[in-house]
Amino acid sequence: MADIRKLAPILLKWEAGALPQATLEKQWEIARKKGFSNHPNDTGGATMCGITIGAYKRYRQIKKKPVPTVNDLKNITLTEWLDILRTFYWDKMKADCINNQSIANLCVDNVWGSGTGYIKQIQTVVGVDADGIVGNITLGAINNANQKQLFEKLWNRRWSFYNGICVSNPKNKVFLKGWRNRLNDFKYSN
Repeated sequence: MADIRKLAPILLKWEAGALPQATLEKQWEIARKKGFSNHPNDTGGATMCGITIGAYKRYRQIKKKPVPTVNDLKNITLTEWLDILRTFYWDKMKADCINNQSIANLCVDNVWGSGTGYIKQIQTVVGVDADGIVGNITLGAINNANQKQLFEKLWNRRWSFYNGICVSNPKNKVFLKGWRNRLNDFKYSN
């Protein structure tokens, strides 16, 4: 079964330039220094290590904590960051039930980068009803598919998605090279 702590270092590498070979805690020290962004072309707005201010507000609301400011976002803890990753992305994909780590990583990264609506894209690739809800049918299709072929299909769908974003909004071309580099970092393994 897939493990969220094997995905977290990949995300921190791409969200903040943290060294993937370091411990997660060491990565977080690096990420806290370089992980804040508020790019004018990024519709997510203020972002810390991939967590947008909107996601952080939803998370804090669920946890019955005060509404966070951008400064609070800049000072998010590793514990909160991991819990947001788990709550909003990993668990939505039911990634604990995906047998192949590389497929779980790619699926969750896609949902992380594009929201839970991207689950429908994943379901289309695996050939099930694209209802946006990961259940036994979706998980069965993922786990019973030829894993290498499925990974390649998911990877190619993601690349097409990125290109489509740039066609519909040319301002996003500034991100395309980085998106490609990030996607290239996801490799298939048994």
